[in-house]
Amino acid sequence: MKNFIPLYVILMVCILAAGCATKEMAPEPMEMSTAPAVSLLLTPAETLTSGEPVELQVIGFDADGKRTSAIGAIEWVPAGLTGAFEDGTFTPDKSAGAHAGTVTAQSGDMKATARVRVIPSLPWTEDFETLELEKIPTHWIGATGKFFVREKDGGKVLVKTPVQRGLNRSNVYLGPSTMKNYQIQVDLMGTKNKRRLPDLGLIANRYTLDMQGRHQRLQIRSWASDLRMAKTIDFAWEVDVWYTMKMAVEVMEDKAVIRGKVWRTAEPEPDEWTITAEDPLPNREGSPGIYGYSATEIYYDNLKVW
Repeated sequence: MKNFIPLYVILMVCILAAGCATKEMAPEPMEMSTAPAVSLLLTPAETLTSGEPVELQVIGFDADGKRTSAIGAIEWVPAGLTGAFEDGTFTPDKSAGAHAGTVTAQSGDMKATARVRVIPSLPWTEDFETLELEKIPTHWIGATGKFFVREKDGGKVLVKTPVQRGLNRSNVYLGPSTMKNYQIQVDLMGTKNKRRLPDLGLIANRYTLDMQGRHQRLQIRSWASDLRMAKTIDFAWEVDVWYTMKMAVEVMEDKAVIRGKVWRTAEPEPDEWTITAEDPLPNREGSPGIYGYSATEIYYDNLKVW
């Protein structure tokens, strides 16, 4: 029998040869243009900091799309941020707490804008009393146009209203997606409009603790479209009554234990968790958040993460 080389060996040799050729024939770095800039890019476009300085860089491009050093004088214009700004570096004022805003770099008629989110280390508390009506905390993700701070019973609360268009279901994220080993708690209240009832709850480590109105159930899940690890129990609750909800996720080597607790706000916190679920394929991190399906109005207050 004649010797032969298997096809997969030939393919491997070709792939390796192509890789080596690519390395050997890598193009030289493009020279910086000296033509005037016609557009600007501010990088990084979005930054999250717990209080450390944020360094921003302006990049200019000429009419041919080449990077150029001929940008001209830069004027820095921060908006919504509290802290010191000098030579492209923003240093947050740590006493200002969590907030977000933008920085605009302007040269002549050219502008470029980047967003900065300032989120201090835990613990966090939010009772919404210092926020403007019809606004939300600026550093939150997913709340704009869906949640509003409004007056109720002599104070301010967060309200999720039925939407005019789109979906009533929303997840709002309060911090970085890399968070873990925390607990989250909030006071919440659902309302009723004819036969319509809301769902409301909390998010931790990409798990949701959900008080379901129409079904009168309490559920822990990782994904509403696939209830692979979901735990659901009967849980009767009343509308127009404040409840306190608490959630914690303990991540181990081979599983996550998700615990939830719900009780009437006017009553003492119970010792036992109301519901516990396990996930053999654990979510090991994730931002804390709040959840709402606002078939009718939902109210939130006294939010804590620690």
